[in-house]
Amino acid sequence: MKYLQKYISVFESKRTEQEGLNILNAATVEEPGDILAKIKAADNSVNQTNIPIFATLYANGLTDLNNIKAGMDIYNDLLKRQRVTPVSLFKAPDKSVKLKIADKLFDANPAGFIRFREYVDGKKPAVNSPVSKGAVAESDTDEKPIWEGNNIFIYDGNDITRCIKYTQGSLTGKKYSFCIGQYGSGNMFNSYRDNDVSTFYFIIDKNKELSDPLHIVVFDHEQHGIKLTDANNATGTIAEFGTDPQKYVEYLESKGVPVEKLLVNKPKTPEEIAEDKLLREQNKDLDWFIRLPIELKSKYVGRGHILTDEQFDYLME
Repeated sequence: MKYLQKYISVFESKRTEQEGLNILNAATVEEPGDILAKIKAADNSVNQTNIPIFATLYANGLTDLNNIKAGMDIYNDLLKRQRVTPVSLFKAPDKSVKLKIADKLFDANPAGFIRFREYVDGKKPAVNSPVSKGAVAESDTDEKPIWEGNNIFIYDGNDITRCIKYTQGSLTGKKYSFCIGQYGSGNMFNSYRDNDVSTFYFIIDKNKELSDPLHIVVFDHEQHGIKLTDANNATGTIAEFGTDPQKYVEYLESKGVPVEKLLVNKPKTPEEIAEDKLLREQNKDLDWFIRLPIELKSKYVGRGHILTDEQFDYLME
């Protein structure tokens, strides 16, 4: 029986590997063999059953495999805990391919994967730690709020480095699981900016205690609307106000927040596009790092990139 199970495992892995290669070839992806090898290294699913999903997303424009890996690793853990059903590729009547999980369908492209990531993030179990109680702590950040009044403090989050600092605890002393504020290449900030022209604001409400998820809300003014996330990290649904962002907007306005004038959508600037192109990926070249202006060195490190020994030694010197 043990050898039969091993045979089945190898057979399944080879089958999905070939399926992934077929997908890459059909999309005329350059160097499909090399891409497949990178996909295999990134896929941590049992018997590597997710290779075709990686390949489909890559073929449809999501070429950051670490981004896919971050979302699929969350899914793999949820599947192991039996909190989700298996995901599969589904061919829609219009011939487009989608990701199907339970009764949910997500486009198999960069924009659709954002929605998939939001779905699995919302399914993650709560951290097994005592519920935080008491008042929200004083902020430990050099950033000044862009508005404050009636115990509400609003911070500009339209920068990946600030999003990481805020998410990792600088505003309340508590860490959160917001995907736009995680270290490393699995961070979704750029995906949101690229696909939804998202503009983020972090709202700290000291009228709420730490036990209330609404003590922190990420207010995302997208190109075509508003999306909210509270401390529970179930994007699109927040405590008390549910799925209607307008109700939360009315709450803010009742506290004096000039929502319409303050929490606006900001298109990507040429400088932002250039900076993202320069700093998005890890670069291990020492000369490249030395040539970076000091403010960009800070932003590069702030994005969660790990320095090489040589880069670190240079910085310390």
